[in-house]
Amino acid sequence: MQMQEMEITIGTDGNVIVHVHGIPGQDCVALTDALEQAVGTVEDRTFTPEYYEQPVVEQTDLHTGQR
Repeated sequence: MQMQEMEITIGTDGNVIVHVHGIPGQDCVALTDALEQAVGTVEDRTFTPEYYEQPVVEQTDLHTGQR
């Protein structure tokens, strides 16, 4: 699994820039939602190529050997 990371930069003008890495699909938007609510209005949003990736779903089948 890739490392999930959120980088937050607060400028001297008070603007906050958030970069999310390692979270494919729309989960990155859900992750930043609470932060956006606390900080204020979103002025700009740019999606990385990761946003357009489909999340990997892992499935494990367990067999006990008993029937």
